Amino acid sequence: MPRERALPLLTLVLVLSAGCIGSPLGDTPPSPDGSPEDPASTTPTPLPGSPVDFPQGPKDRPAHPATPNESSVREYARTFEYRLAYNQLWYDDGTEVSLDCGVDSVTERSYGFEVVVTCSGYSDTQGTATSTATRTVLHADWGSQTVRYRVSENATGRVRVQR
Repeated sequence: MPRERALPLLTLVLVLSAGCIGSPLGDTPPSPDGSPEDPASTTPTPLPGSPVDFPQGPKDRPAHPATPNESSVREYARTFEYRLAYNQLWYDDGTEVSLDCGVDSVTERSYGFEVVVTCSGYSDTQGTATSTATRTVLHADWGSQTVRYRVSENATGRVRVQR
């Protein structure tokens, strides 16, 4: 293609596609004064670990510590894991749950605290029997599971630790 036709054609393509290519500021919207905002300063950093979905059952989710410190997050994470495991093992009023939970470590981090908790246990649920049938006991083994809680001033994250 001759140079005298290529330059006007290139200019036309650039003008027509200007809205599709993006702005010179990129994807960052400008602030009210016209300068681009830093996305890190406007979006809170999520807490490491996944948010905890608490299962339904007879045990309630524990209250988040009002003032997180080593002692309060230790008790909070141990209680949280005990109640979470209990509810997952519990089936109905005929269920006996046996659990033992302990805190392995508490470490202060930039976001708050990291607490490692290990629980082991099981549950036995009495089945129903009619007439002369023998009642069946349903056994659920929790085994030994270790999790890492990440607790900030207003959030809790939980990550399973692979051994």
